Amino acid sequence: MRAIFLLCLLQAVFGQSQNRFGWNGPAVTQPAADPNLNKICSNDQSACGCCLMQTQMARMEQFFNMTTTEMSQQLMNSKMTLNNIKNNRSAFSVALNNEKTLTCFGPVADDRRVTYKHVFLNLGDSYNAQTGIFTAPSSGVYSLAATVYSLSPVDLPQATCAQLQVNGVALATLVEKNGLDSEDSSTVVIARHLKAGDQVSVILLKGCNICDDATHYNTFTGFLLYAAETA
Repeated sequence: MRAIFLLCLLQAVFGQSQNRFGWNGPAVTQPAADPNLNKICSNDQSACGCCLMQTQMARMEQFFNMTTTEMSQQLMNSKMTLNNIKNNRSAFSVALNNEKTLTCFGPVADDRRVTYKHVFLNLGDSYNAQTGIFTAPSSGVYSLAATVYSLSPVDLPQATCAQLQVNGVALATLVEKNGLDSEDSSTVVIARHLKAGDQVSVILLKGCNICDDATHYNTFTGFLLYAAETA
């Protein structure tokens, strides 16, 4: 009798709770109460414990189903996010050439775009080796880097100068004109927000030259840090 009384007391306590809990806190959703539960317990106290257990099991089952549904939705959202990241991957790294002997480009009479022919990586195929242009496939923050190098006999004019441009507008200038030796080089690394379709290139400036071989002194590199519509 004490056990039956305790079970009925537990029913009274648990029966007062109307809250349910989900990932975002309490919710009001609950299984429909059995209208015959009170009648059964009042007529036959020996059945009260069984009714209470059935009620609690129904509540646990509903909570489990709610939790499973929400976890499935979270998993689906995570998979969609991961697929978007994979689809938006973009990275390239190129060098001027891959020749066995040192080959120079310039000096040029007018500013001219550099076409890097040797491709280390072109993930997403956004770099065009024929034009030397990288086209941003999606909006986001990109890391961009360029290195220029030249080598000439000391009795000839020596200057290495170039610009990293976005849509034809100078983003950074690389200049080395010390004239103290036969080698000049310069490097720039920046982070920049690009919109989808923006074009990035390296422009060799008037009167300057660059030289390269299989050592890959002259490189142009960029990759997407993270997608973002605005900076």
